[in-house]
Amino acid sequence: MEQSNPWILPDGIEEMLPDDARRLEGMRRALLDTYETWGYQLILPPLVEFKASLLTGVGAALDSQTLGLTARISGR
Repeated sequence: MEQSNPWILPDGIEEMLPDDARRLEGMRRALLDTYETWGYQLILPPLVEFKASLLTGVGAALDSQTLGLTARISGR
C-alpha cells in the first residue's frame, strides 16, 4: 500500500486545532464539574484491553469493527 502523504490519518481519526480543542476542553470540564456536583467521581478506564476480553458475549458482534494490535513480548 503506497502512501503519498505521510501525515494522513486513518479513517475516523482527526486532529483538533487550538480553537476547536479549547472549545471541546471547556465543554468537557463543564460536564465533569456538573457530574461532580451530582456526586459522581472521575475514573479512568484503560485505553487498551485484550481483544479476547472485549469480544465476549454480545461484544462478539463487534469483531469486524475492532482494531487489534499484537504485543511484541507476549504475542497477545
